[in-house]
Amino acid sequence: MGKYIKHVYMYIFFMRQGNDEKNQEKSDKLETQYDKLKEDFKDYIKSNKRKEAKIELEIKKDISKRLLVAIDSLNRIIELDNNDSCEIMKKYSDNTRKNIEIIYNQMLSVLDICSIEPANGDEFNEQRHTAVGLEYGTTYPDNTIFKVIRKGYLIENNIIRPAEVIVMKKSTEQKAIKPGLWGRFLRWVHHAKFGFF
Repeated sequence: MGKYIKHVYMYIFFMRQGNDEKNQEKSDKLETQYDKLKEDFKDYIKSNKRKEAKIELEIKKDISKRLLVAIDSLNRIIELDNNDSCEIMKKYSDNTRKNIEIIYNQMLSVLDICSIEPANGDEFNEQRHTAVGLEYGTTYPDNTIFKVIRKGYLIENNIIRPAEVIVMKKSTEQKAIKPGLWGRFLRWVHHAKFGFF
């Protein structure tokens, strides 16, 4: 494509060497074609770069999804509670946990992913969170996160996996509402229809 554009440009240059009007018209026509070709080629390059970036992102997401199992395992080890151990085991366990945390952070850094770690009481976001359960009560406001079950992850603001959370809902206790005149009338009609007088 580049060679073709170069030949067109050279042809335009040689056509301009002549003084005649016919050659000038051809030269102008070829120059507009050259400009159009040049713009089309620029658009083609931009389009290819966008496609390549999209493919690269999809490959990153795929690799990251496959490695999330290992990342989750490392995260579980980091969050383990070792209060039941003796002092020697606690020190050993703490050192091991710190090393595993370093490996965990390095994996996130190499894969260029960020974790989605909502705090308890944060508002539930359907794009970033998946509700895996409901908790009824008044600990936190309605439709907020009660507990994080599993972290989610992002890569370049694209969600690889949403965070799995338990969502807080208001208590289901409701006051008993006595039926009004209309409700009693409808119940009476319903019973009358089926012969329950």
